[in-house]
Amino acid sequence: MNLEPGASVPQRHPIEFTATGSEYFRIWIVNLLLILVTLGIYLPWAKVRKLKYFYSNTWVDGDALDFHGEPRKMLRGTMVAALFLITYSVGSNFSGWAALLAALAFVALWPALFRAAMRFRLANTSWRGLRFHFAGDLPGAYACMLPPLALALLPVAVAGVMAPRGMPPAASGLIGIGMLAFFAGLPYFFWRVRRYQHGNYAIGQLQTRLEADVGVLYGIFIKLIGVTLLALLAAGILIGGFILTGKRIGVGAGFIALSVVLGFAGILLLNILPKSYLQVRLQNLIWSKTGNNVLRFKSGLRLPGYLRLQCKNYLLIILTLGLYWPFAVVNTRRAQLDAVELRTRISLDEIMQVAGRENPGAAGDMAADLFGLDIGI
Repeated sequence: MNLEPGASVPQRHPIEFTATGSEYFRIWIVNLLLILVTLGIYLPWAKVRKLKYFYSNTWVDGDALDFHGEPRKMLRGTMVAALFLITYSVGSNFSGWAALLAALAFVALWPALFRAAMRFRLANTSWRGLRFHFAGDLPGAYACMLPPLALALLPVAVAGVMAPRGMPPAASGLIGIGMLAFFAGLPYFFWRVRRYQHGNYAIGQLQTRLEADVGVLYGIFIKLIGVTLLALLAAGILIGGFILTGKRIGVGAGFIALSVVLGFAGILLLNILPKSYLQVRLQNLIWSKTGNNVLRFKSGLRLPGYLRLQCKNYLLIILTLGLYWPFAVVNTRRAQLDAVELRTRISLDEIMQVAGRENPGAAGDMAADLFGLDIGI
């Protein structure tokens, strides 16, 4: 928090996550079985059970969050998302033009659906009995999401239309430029989307804003490229050493053991390390720059500890053939939330009194009733 001279020292409120892997495992396994038995129809009910459990175990200043979403309303959102996926998949198999039309529809409607999902999720989240809400407007959603969606999807869809007749050189060049622009602008697009999200969280009239600089985002992504290149170099050295060692010791128990060790080392270098680096840096940057003049978040997630946790998670998921997955989810969520604290200039009781007098809950509830959309944000 940027305190001015003479300003009061901020009050600190750690965020505590009390869920356990064994409890979530029971929820997860029942959800998984019912989703399979109902061919996916149970998915919204499964999501509500998961969110209610996770929210009820997320504590701030002695009180837990709560989720109030209704599965029947969320089913509509699931059906909308499934309709997009099915239409695009079927269309791309039968006709390039159908795939293009599906891509155009997705690009045109997704920002509105994204905003509706944000409004639904926040309107159905409460703390101390007060609902949050999402203040982002529709033009803002299109401004931040339309360019990356168009650059990512439309060139591929256009290429599918032109492929049967042969791709003209000019069209190939334009598609290549579009894809290059998408990847070059990826940190900027990510920053725009996060600024739209984190700049519109609100309770009452208290609304957050994101003060992160887009240049810092580019720095993180450039360093991520460097980390990935070093990981590739290390993986290449390991593969070369493995080939030389295999020729010397031959195929046997030692060779198999070495293959397993090097296989996990490859997963660590090419997946866990870059992914963990990006998650830690983005969480610390985005949440530490989210707040307003009254409250602010601070994230201090550490890469070494987080990297060790992810290595343990991946190893146990592999050894248990996936059954450790819910434990890994809980462990990861705990590490992420326990690293965050809320800092306020005034007491939380005062903040909630003001928010309670000015909480525009009706608008949020109406959005939830109208859309019933939750797309996993």
